[in-house]
Amino acid sequence: MSLFVFDRVLAAYTMAVHVLFTYWAISLPFFIVTAEYLGYRRNDPYYLALAKRFSIVMAVLFAVGSAAGAAIAVEFITVWYKWMYIVNEVDILPFEIEVLAFFTEVIFLALYLYGWDKMGKTAHMIIGLLIGLGSTGSAILIILVNSWMNTPTGFNVIEFANSGVLTDINPLATLWPPIASAEVPMGIAGAWFVGFGSLAGYFAFRMLFKRGLTHDEVEYYNRGLKLSIFLAALDAIFLAWAGDNAGKTLYAIQPLKLATLEGLMYTTRGAPLVIGPISIPAGLSILVSWPPNPNALVLGYSSFVQSDWDPIWWLAHNAYDIHAILGIIGALVFWLLALGIYFKSSFLNIEKKLTQYMTFIVGWLQLIAWESGWIAAEVGRQPFIIWGPMFQTSAGLYAIQAAMLTSEAYNNSPDVLPIGITIMVVLAIAVAGTLYMLKRLFEGKEVSQDIIALRR
Repeated sequence: MSLFVFDRVLAAYTMAVHVLFTYWAISLPFFIVTAEYLGYRRNDPYYLALAKRFSIVMAVLFAVGSAAGAAIAVEFITVWYKWMYIVNEVDILPFEIEVLAFFTEVIFLALYLYGWDKMGKTAHMIIGLLIGLGSTGSAILIILVNSWMNTPTGFNVIEFANSGVLTDINPLATLWPPIASAEVPMGIAGAWFVGFGSLAGYFAFRMLFKRGLTHDEVEYYNRGLKLSIFLAALDAIFLAWAGDNAGKTLYAIQPLKLATLEGLMYTTRGAPLVIGPISIPAGLSILVSWPPNPNALVLGYSSFVQSDWDPIWWLAHNAYDIHAILGIIGALVFWLLALGIYFKSSFLNIEKKLTQYMTFIVGWLQLIAWESGWIAAEVGRQPFIIWGPMFQTSAGLYAIQAAMLTSEAYNNSPDVLPIGITIMVVLAIAVAGTLYMLKRLFEGKEVSQDIIALRR
């Protein structure tokens, strides 16, 4: 394996592990605070038990996610230091503000954990919300850096592409790159949906496979399942808008990336929307245009110079298909489940095994959707690590003014190998250790013990 391939595999592996924890950091605080609010509002110890237990889970996942983030930081300054140099000169401001958001999250997490029964109920819930705001703010700032890689601002991109010299640097201009209007909503809505969906999957799993459920456990899991389903269904509305907005924004700003994700080889009017084996005539043209136009022209690979084509476009396209299919199925299922609970449907009763199996499978499939979406987004930017402006050549084709190619950004020193292998091993141990710790976290402490304590 060449160092170029190794560096890319290392980046993919590290990011894939890290994003397994980010959606928990973004979604769990809101689940926990909602459970706490319902517990106080309804004088319900089961909701309070949910909030207390999952606040401990949140702390564990936060610690491991932070460690994975630290590994990424090491990787940036060693394996991808050429890219990091440009970021440091132009786009460092979001990273610096993100550190403040991270510290905010840490401080309020500590206050929340140790504040049970030591401060007012309202103050405690506000602190819980501040954890969520800190983690969401941190995620937004990281997404802004990714957005900048897709639509770089804050310096003269063309001058840098031509001469390698950074000029006209304006760090403030990097705080909202053009594509951020698509990436930020999609990233946050997606994280919430995967978080709430996987929580629903967890509660359904426990109801299905835990033997000898006591009355307290049934009530506990039942409330957790209902709450996570309602939160997922509510966020699915936001996610649907975010996905539609992302398609329209890509159409206007990054048509080559849109062609990659949709697997569109030829420029077409009335372009079909192809998702797996399903093809909807003129569907893509309708979705990406506003007002919807079934005859809208969508640029395909045939309109771009071949040197700018994504060499592994098929990976981005297939990953995007998986992401879209699982996301759409998940949204529809959670909408139906929420309606079934609200209207007390006998067919979609969450106490039925069939409904629980459906929730378990669909909920945890959102993890695959989450990872697939990340693969599609990052591979879809290839062969560029920092995209440049699009221009038309004398031949009438379009080309991308490359700010930095991926092949220019990696570290070709053999010293990368031991660093990279160490990072991969440590992260694998951290993930395995986290799973083991979560499994053992509440062993010997049954739900009924918490319920008895909360009733006092």
